[in-house]
Amino acid sequence: MIRLTAGLILAALWCLTGFRNPPGAARFMELGAKAQSEGHPMEALDLYTRGIDLAPDRPGSYLTRAFLLLKLGRKNDALLDFTRYIELEPASPQGYMSRGMLLGELGRENEATADFRRACALGDAGGCDFAGEEKR
Repeated sequence: MIRLTAGLILAALWCLTGFRNPPGAARFMELGAKAQSEGHPMEALDLYTRGIDLAPDRPGSYLTRAFLLLKLGRKNDALLDFTRYIELEPASPQGYMSRGMLLGELGRENEATADFRRACALGDAGGCDFAGEEKR
């Protein structure tokens, strides 16, 4: 039902906006953000996933979907997206901080501390605080 609704919305948008081709990954992410802001998280999740399917090497898409997955209580799925984000953007302290916080919630303290240390090494003061280290 959700896919059908999202499909109908996209079809209507294509007609109204004159799209000759289906929207690209960025457009799916925009539509997902709109759906999420309008209180339709499952529709947003579907749209984010479609965007990721079209452009699987865009790190920010994984981060966006991970935060939505957290709101939906799907922590293990969010963990996968944070990990993929880090694989694509290994110099981002935000990825390590986000994953570290989630790992801490999941009781995986050693892994969380390792992520906080990495965020600290990348210059994130919060990572240093959580890891119990001086800022480098």
